Amino acid sequence: MKKTALQETIIGKLEAALGQAIRAADEAKATATHKENVAENKYDTLGLEAAYLAHGQSERAIQLNEELAAFQALNSQTDEHVTVAVGSLVQLDNDAGGSTFFYIGPAAGGLVVSLEGHSVVIITPESPFGQTLTGRRIEDEIVKSTPNGDETLTIVGLW
Repeated sequence: MKKTALQETIIGKLEAALGQAIRAADEAKATATHKENVAENKYDTLGLEAAYLAHGQSERAIQLNEELAAFQALNSQTDEHVTVAVGSLVQLDNDAGGSTFFYIGPAAGGLVVSLEGHSVVIITPESPFGQTLTGRRIEDEIVKSTPNGDETLTIVGLW
């Protein structure tokens, strides 16, 4: 997989989410400040609820903007990593022969993107699984607890 394409995909997805959050915040603000939504009594809370929603959407837009900036500042390295670190693309195989791809990103943990027919999960080094992976090398085994019991994963690819 090409990491530059992966990073471009992540940035595109974050830009789309940021645009959506900004539009949602603008719509909620317009609803909150519309003259028809002025409270007529203490039980009329539509304007207040819209103001809370606008604030929440604005906070989400700020968070997405910070995540976007973190990925844009990330140096796009095309050579293979020796150990797992921020910017690493990691392929893990399980005992059943299945593969999972993780990208260690500076932010946006939990985001899932698709690249070359594979799903890639973004994790941060601060997450528990990110802490487990950081510093590991190809052929290192990791035991991951799942609801169905422990699963042994092996690092088979590191870019």
